Amino acid sequence: MIKSHQLIIVVLLFFGQSCEHQNQNEEKIKIRGWNILTDHTTTALKTIEVSKNYEVNHLQLSHEICHDLKDVKHQWNRNIVNNLTTKAHKAGIPEVVVWDHALYNLDYYPDRFKIKESGLLNLDNPEFWLWFKTDYRKMLDKIPEVNGIVLTFIETGARVENQHSEILKTPQEKLAALVDSVASVIVNERNLKLYIRSFMYNRDELKNLMQCFGLIKCPDIVVMAKETPHDFFVTHPVSWWIEDIPFPVIIEFDCAHEFNGQGIVASIFPETHLKRWKHYQKLPNVIGYSIRTDRYGKTSILGTPSEINLFAVHESTKNPEIKVDEIIEKFIAEKYDSAAIPTLKPVFEKAPEIILSSFYTLGLNTTNHSKLDFDYRSIYTRHVSGRWMDKPEIQIDHGVNKEFHYWTDIVNHLAPANRKLAEGVNLKELGEVFENQWIQPEELMDTIFLSYVLTEKEFGVSLAKEAISIVNSAKPFCSDSKKFNIIFHTFNRTLMSAKLRKAYAQVYYSQRIWNRGLEFQNEKLLMLIEQGIEEMKLISEEMKLYRRKGSVGQYNWVKDADIAIELINEIENSNILP
Repeated sequence: MIKSHQLIIVVLLFFGQSCEHQNQNEEKIKIRGWNILTDHTTTALKTIEVSKNYEVNHLQLSHEICHDLKDVKHQWNRNIVNNLTTKAHKAGIPEVVVWDHALYNLDYYPDRFKIKESGLLNLDNPEFWLWFKTDYRKMLDKIPEVNGIVLTFIETGARVENQHSEILKTPQEKLAALVDSVASVIVNERNLKLYIRSFMYNRDELKNLMQCFGLIKCPDIVVMAKETPHDFFVTHPVSWWIEDIPFPVIIEFDCAHEFNGQGIVASIFPETHLKRWKHYQKLPNVIGYSIRTDRYGKTSILGTPSEINLFAVHESTKNPEIKVDEIIEKFIAEKYDSAAIPTLKPVFEKAPEIILSSFYTLGLNTTNHSKLDFDYRSIYTRHVSGRWMDKPEIQIDHGVNKEFHYWTDIVNHLAPANRKLAEGVNLKELGEVFENQWIQPEELMDTIFLSYVLTEKEFGVSLAKEAISIVNSAKPFCSDSKKFNIIFHTFNRTLMSAKLRKAYAQVYYSQRIWNRGLEFQNEKLLMLIEQGIEEMKLISEEMKLYRRKGSVGQYNWVKDADIAIELINEIENSNILP
């Protein structure tokens, strides 16, 4: 038997090792960053104010504030950058950086630096690079308190890799030359920080990017890489190449969920962020993170249930061994009341599957940046998670309980025929798909896949109904009525969205089957279309009359009702209905 004093020693040793591990991790994670996208000053200032609760020491100003450094040539952008930078520094954030993209569009650059015949920039002309650096100096002079820039240099504006050069033979050499030219001003002259933002649309561009890193001469840069390949989808794998980047790396998290409701609905994914951050912070070259906190307008997730997403990253930085249950319970206790944990915890646990069965359809994000849209080209091409998987398969639960191949099963059936053509951008982005003949350019939607879709959508509606019922029961246990109202309306909007997207999917996919011809037309299919139309009319009206429509940013929640009405009008003006 272990004696009591021996047990105490073992516990103390374990506790000591655990604390040492936590301390080492916090020392390794030097950058704890947030990113403000919105130019709504009140929202931005609130974000800065709250940042001290999360030990933020790095702030990015992007998109509506300063997407390109040249934006500071406009007085309005310059004023908001300088104002927010001053406020952030006073709030104790030592490092404020602004976004930039290079090159800009060709018309930004003087014609004297272009090849007459092609109109391309002549990268071999030293006068161009002198002008380029002078321009950067002038722009930086307008924002003197800013501590650096975040440079996106892949697939932007004029695309340096497409410009003329006899000296720089490859795209990788051109990209590296661009980075080093910017670094010569930012790092060498101004002693500012330069973050270069990795970005790619396909695996060929990823290969170019990784080779470019090896050619960059400036050693004093940091790479910022997204938490997932290309863009922020819950179904995407992690960015596996990050550990091979030969520079320090910070991970870019989208806790505001650009594609998953933007916090207007229950965009609550603590476990997803926790798993990803646990993976990344183990990598030796990862030194921090930057978290997007809004998606324009007043859509900050701070003070909403979606704040738990950045809460998860913060807590995991302090304690890499923390579990998602602990995070949910701690968040509820801090934001609502410890007495509300038993009732609200199941709500936070249900939220991810509600979104994954309503804003996603069999693993495809059937939105256009959260907006209801089943016909958006990128849904079936660029945004397919299978592009980044060696084995492009997904297990769909949600009552379906079946494994699917992303291409031969899901895209082949759910995508309209014109989204599966081997031409243009599709050829560039889906080369492997066409080589393997995984999709056919014809309409293949059928009643089997319709049943899978409706099963999943009905699952989402059912789960959303359960969630709002539980939220209602939690009211007596929430000490702050304002916070309760926010979570109540968030989940009520989520329920309406789930119902609308179920009805929309029912009509959208049913009419596509109907339009395949007489052999596919029957009374059951017609009934599904008619029922779906009636459901959409009712829910659309409910959404338009709802008083708490949520903040408006890129995604305007109530506009989904108008999109549903457009589909109704299209069907009613066709020859489908008797």
